[in-house]
Amino acid sequence: MKLIYSILFLVAISILSCSKSKDDTDLIQNTDPETEVIKPKEEVIVEGTDPIKIPICDGVTQPAPELINENVIPTDKKCGIFLEKNGLLIFEAENTSSDFDKWIYETAIPGYRGTGYLRYNGPFTGSSPLVYKFKIENAGIYRFMIRSSKPAGVEQDANNDCFIKMEGNFVAGEMNSCLANAERNSTQTNSLKTDTKFFGTGGDGEFKNAAGQLDLHSIKPWATYNFKAGETYTLTITGRSSKFSIDRILIADLNKYDYAKYNAYAKNAVQNECVVVN
Repeated sequence: MKLIYSILFLVAISILSCSKSKDDTDLIQNTDPETEVIKPKEEVIVEGTDPIKIPICDGVTQPAPELINENVIPTDKKCGIFLEKNGLLIFEAENTSSDFDKWIYETAIPGYRGTGYLRYNGPFTGSSPLVYKFKIENAGIYRFMIRSSKPAGVEQDANNDCFIKMEGNFVAGEMNSCLANAERNSTQTNSLKTDTKFFGTGGDGEFKNAAGQLDLHSIKPWATYNFKAGETYTLTITGRSSKFSIDRILIADLNKYDYAKYNAYAKNAVQNECVVVN
């Protein structure tokens, strides 16, 4: 008889437990938020496509860059030092002070700006460094991108990379946590100061978008730099993959400019002023 009473008691307890409302259950779960496990939403980013919109942080006023005057015929300049303005640097690849060597100056690929673009036609081991110097007036966390192109119809990972190296007084740039994809910033200063593979193209058979990220084997971070005001930096782009073409270079303050507008800037903003080499 005692066994029967015990069984009935357990059944009653089970019924009472199952009768709790959803509100009761939610309340119990939410009383200890530290133990709540929230799975982060996976974000897929494909270089060379229209970028995911990343708004600038609250309270930051975004400058409006000067746009290209289509009525003015562009001219070549052998620029010694480009001058950053309002957290933005844009310069034409062909306006380097370096000899082109294995880089071929062309005008065949549609969508280029300036007077033309440079296409690499050298060995895979790397050659023909292109040097660009620039001076920073506004300190900030800057991202480096290239408005580039590869031949149409080739494999996704073919003809789409070069080596980049930055010299000067800087460390890897840590993006403000208010920006989406902040975890994609560079964390290794040494990889930014040595010749490192930089891949990703913004157009197949055309110049369209600005793109690119570092290849550090297991991780593929953006190239981000913490630049200091008043400092001059030296960027070196060295050829790696044949038929990889460069139209323009874009270096922008991530905490000041809306990433969703980078492609428009890379295409339509004027080249920064520079000190011309005679």
